[in-house]
Amino acid sequence: MALASNKTLIGITGSIGSGKSTALSIFGELGAVTISSDAIARTFAEPNSPVKSELISIFGPSIEMEDGTINRTKIAELAFSNESKLKSLNELLHPLVRKSFLQFFQSQKEGSIVAWEVPLLFETDAHTICDFTVTVYLSKDQNWERVKQRGGMEKSDFERRTSSQMDIEKKKSLSDFVVTNDTDREGLKEQIVIIYKEIQKRIQK
Repeated sequence: MALASNKTLIGITGSIGSGKSTALSIFGELGAVTISSDAIARTFAEPNSPVKSELISIFGPSIEMEDGTINRTKIAELAFSNESKLKSLNELLHPLVRKSFLQFFQSQKEGSIVAWEVPLLFETDAHTICDFTVTVYLSKDQNWERVKQRGGMEKSDFERRTSSQMDIEKKKSLSDFVVTNDTDREGLKEQIVIIYKEIQKRIQK
């Protein structure tokens, strides 16, 4: 059930390396207010994180760096190689991220279109509060090529992360709109412009 208001919420998802953040920025260029669940989650890794002790109890003291910051890379390594730790992490962070997002959404002015990037849009039922959903699609091989070019992730880590998420074909089937990000930013933007205009048309009815 979408949030009751005269604001419009677009949920954006996709797999690792598909270009979700690029899609989000394009929605912003077109006039949407943008917010990322990953950006919200990063705030819980800061030195004054309200859940630092809980994170340390799940993953151990090695995740805390000298400056008091939580090492997100270390957490990811530990979580994606241990199903129960990943479950504990998700159970801890997802409600906090959702609460922060809702506060942000409620603070936006009436009539706003809000684009929200959520890697686990369907897995966490976040799609149930969205008015529209968009999946940014790339084949798994293309995803890996992009992730490899960015660097910093082993193939085995990529495989573990991908397998922990809903299959991309299932995400496509559940989405209102699908964009295929297999060319360049301009090619992606052309598709998003069409979607954005369609959404504006629907909400004006």
